[in-house]
Amino acid sequence: MSKSQHKIDFKAKQAEFSTYIRNPHTAPIPSDVPAKRMQMYRELFFNNVESFLSSNFPVLHKILNDTQWQQLAEDFFANHPCTSPHFSEIPEEFILFLQNKRTTSRDDYPFMLELAHYEWVEMALSISQESPLETKIPQITHLQQHISLSPLAWILTYQFPVHKISPDYLPRQATELPSYLVVYRDSQDEVRFIELAPMSFQLLQTIQNKQTTSIAHCLAAIFPDSSSQALKDSATQALQQFIDKQIVILDTQT
Repeated sequence: MSKSQHKIDFKAKQAEFSTYIRNPHTAPIPSDVPAKRMQMYRELFFNNVESFLSSNFPVLHKILNDTQWQQLAEDFFANHPCTSPHFSEIPEEFILFLQNKRTTSRDDYPFMLELAHYEWVEMALSISQESPLETKIPQITHLQQHISLSPLAWILTYQFPVHKISPDYLPRQATELPSYLVVYRDSQDEVRFIELAPMSFQLLQTIQNKQTTSIAHCLAAIFPDSSSQALKDSATQALQQFIDKQIVILDTQT
């Protein structure tokens, strides 16, 4: 036989191998690899991905029974073509899968996507490469000082109170008002969250939209001229609390 007859198409072999690894229920086993070895490879790959999902989505994992979780993980593993080789990006790929690929089931919780997104945000902030903030907390001295939102703070709106969901609290309907949250990483690298009142949410959203603005301009964008001084003072106090928690950055040079 010629050498060309013995030449192996490695791309085809790789595709055959990976297709079986992803879904052994529908794909044929590669003919030149022992079944036991293929099963071992399958378990190794799937268990790594499943373990990563369960560690990054602990609440979602906890509220689903074993069969539901296994089916969800296998569905993701078999049907979502991840575009990144990095394990740290699997949670984001899982969110994309829930948004775009997965066929919903009547047994699904209506908040599943929002809960998964909330848990992904916690993970994303914990590994963010943004520089840590200074530990010294400045004080507001006048309203012309400039403020900006910390790059380690994310403002979020959900139709379900995802921060409260647990095996003992599984709402089937959205609440009348959205849940406003800010999730942030502090100088100790701890990821925390605060449930926001509508005014506080509006404050932070205004700062985020303007990127950098003075306290006076921020207050003017939120409150009409007829607003009481007491209301503006309350908002300024809220801003100082956000500065204390390093959610808002205060420029002391202005």
